[in-house]
Amino acid sequence: MSRHYDVIVIGTGPAGLSAATLLTKMGLNVLALDEQQRPGGQIYRNVEGASEARLNLFGPDYSVGLDLVNEFRAANVNYEGGASVWQVEPDGRICYSKDGKSSRISANYIIAATGAMERPVPIEGWTLPGVMGAGAANNLAKEAGLTPKGKVVLAGSGPLLLLEASILMKKGVEIAAILETTDLIPPVDSAPKLPKALMGWKLLYKGTTMLWELQRAGIPHYRGVRNIRALGTDALSGVEATVKGETLNFDADMLLLHFGVIPNTHIFRQAGCQMAWDKKLRYWYPECDNWGRTNFEKIFAAGDGSQVHGAVTARHKGTLAALEIACCLGMIPESERDDLARPVLKDLRHDNLPRPFIDTIYAHNPSHFEFENETVLCRCENVTVGDVRKVLDEGARELNEIKTITRCGMGPCQGRMCGPALAEIVGEYLSVEPDQAGLLVVRPPLKPIPMGEVAAMDLGDEGTDGGNWLLDKK
Repeated sequence: MSRHYDVIVIGTGPAGLSAATLLTKMGLNVLALDEQQRPGGQIYRNVEGASEARLNLFGPDYSVGLDLVNEFRAANVNYEGGASVWQVEPDGRICYSKDGKSSRISANYIIAATGAMERPVPIEGWTLPGVMGAGAANNLAKEAGLTPKGKVVLAGSGPLLLLEASILMKKGVEIAAILETTDLIPPVDSAPKLPKALMGWKLLYKGTTMLWELQRAGIPHYRGVRNIRALGTDALSGVEATVKGETLNFDADMLLLHFGVIPNTHIFRQAGCQMAWDKKLRYWYPECDNWGRTNFEKIFAAGDGSQVHGAVTARHKGTLAALEIACCLGMIPESERDDLARPVLKDLRHDNLPRPFIDTIYAHNPSHFEFENETVLCRCENVTVGDVRKVLDEGARELNEIKTITRCGMGPCQGRMCGPALAEIVGEYLSVEPDQAGLLVVRPPLKPIPMGEVAAMDLGDEGTDGGNWLLDKK
C-alpha cells in the first residue's frame, strides 16, 4: 500500500464522492477514507445495497446517490471503507484505524468532507432506552431496513424531522404526534428572504408537499412546542410537552429527537484550523475560501462539514475543492480551473437561494428549552446540567475550565454530544453569546483506540514507533 498520495479525501458523502472521482479522473493518486464499509456518507448511506423498494421509499434525493457512487466506482478510486481517521496534521499526515490496525500516511493535500451531525439537545429523559435521534432511525432504515415498532413521537425542529415523519408514515408506522419547537407563525425577518427562496421553488415545493401529506394522513402535529420531556423509569413510556401553556402527554414506545444539523468539525479543530461562529445558526465551522481552503495550505473543507447547505451544494463544494487542488498540482492551468468552476459556482448560488429563508425559519432557539439541573448533559461522564451550574456559581467561566473540573466533554465522544449544549448553558449563565465561552479543545485520537494499536502503528519507512510520535504532539 502506498504511504503517500497526491490527495487524501476523508469522508465519501456527496462532497467526498465528487472530489475523489474528479481528481482520480484527472490522473492523480487519490485515497478516499470512510468509517462506513460502503461509500455514500449519511445521506446516501448503503445506497449500493438498497433494494428497489428502499430506493423508492427514500425518493430521488437518496437514489441520486447511486449515480454518484457508481461513477466513483467506475473511476477506480482507491477506497478504504471501515477506516476511522483519528489524527490529522497540517503538514498532510493522517493516522487512521482499520481492522484493529493503525497506519500513518500522508498527502500533498487533504480534503476533509466530514459532513454534518444532528445537533444534540439534552432533554429530561433523553438517556432512556427508546429515545434516539431521528437521523439514527433514518440510518437504521437505510442500512438494515429497520423501522420503529409501536407508537412513535417525533420531536424537535428542522426539515429532516418532517422528512423522517414522512418516511415512517409511508412505512405504516403509528405516529402518535409530531412536536415541533418551530413556531406556527414564521419569524418576521424571514419575510424579506422569501422572494429569493421562491426562485429556488423546487425545494420549497418538496417541503410543502411533505407537510400536506402528513396533514392529510391525520397525524397530530403541534407547533410552538416547549419543555419536551421523555417519561419513564427503565425505558420510555411517554412524552410530555407544553403547547400554548398547556401540558400534553403522549403514550410512546419510541421518541425520535431532531433539532437540526451542525457541521461535524472535530477533525478541523484537532488539526488547529481557524474556526468561526455562525450567530444565526449557532454553530462553529472552519473558515475557508470559495475553494474550501482553510488557514492551512494542505487542508481543505468540503460539504456540510464547512457549513450546512445540503447534499446538492455539498457536491458543488467537493468539485470546487478538487479543481483548486488539481490546479495547485499542475494538472490544469488557472484559466481552465476558472472555466470549469464558473458553472459550478452558478449552480451553487442557485441551489442556495432558499437557504437563508429556511435557515431563518428553523434557526435553533435555545430559549425554547429549559435545561433542568437533573438532566444529564454529558452522557460519557454522567455530568448533569446542575454540575455545570455549580462550578459556574463557584467562578468557572470558560468551557475548557469547566471540562477540567467536571469532566464534561472529556469522554470518548470528546464533546460531540454535550459540547453545543454546554456552550449554550454557559452563555445563558454569563449572558453572552456561546462563542464567548470558548470552544472545547479536541485532541488525538479523535476516536477511542487501544494503546497497543497506537504503539504498534505502522509508520512505513520510519518503523513502528506510533506511541512516541503521538506523545510528541502538542
